[in-house]
Amino acid sequence: MDEERGSDSVREQLIIAGIAELENHGIADFSLRRVASVCNISCAAPYKRFKNKEMLIEAIFEYIKNQLNLLLDQVEAVFPEPKTCLTECCLAYIRFCIANPHFRAVLLLSEKNLPLGERVKKLVPLCFPEKEEEERDYRGYAARCIAYGSVSLLLKGELEYNDRTMARIKENIMRELE
Repeated sequence: MDEERGSDSVREQLIIAGIAELENHGIADFSLRRVASVCNISCAAPYKRFKNKEMLIEAIFEYIKNQLNLLLDQVEAVFPEPKTCLTECCLAYIRFCIANPHFRAVLLLSEKNLPLGERVKKLVPLCFPEKEEEERDYRGYAARCIAYGSVSLLLKGELEYNDRTMARIKENIMRELE
């Protein structure tokens, strides 16, 4: 087996293979042995980079979170107005999930701690400074529901992924932010 590759390269391969493992087997049946096999390394090699499978799963969450944060940072840089930014962050999240369907299994495990939820919590008070906290929370919840539900319907094929559908999703999010 090829273990001579750079440590960072093997680490990233383990993370990518771990994403597929979570998608196919979930956390309960997650196997470092299968992940190592996919990477064509010995079953002991993952332990050189991760203390245990929980540490690899944590690294997978961080990897996906960092990828999504990079995208949302770009959206914030382009759309400084809070309501527009929030809408575009939701749309970027949808596009991210459609472009990376293998990440979806991991995102479903902990939506509330991932970047879209964090961005919504940050942006909603800026969108509605005059509203009560309960109303702001509702608006953020509604925007997230539209984004999360749209991803689910798009990935199941119940909605066709095209410009017209994305425009309608955008209209629905914007309606909640009026």
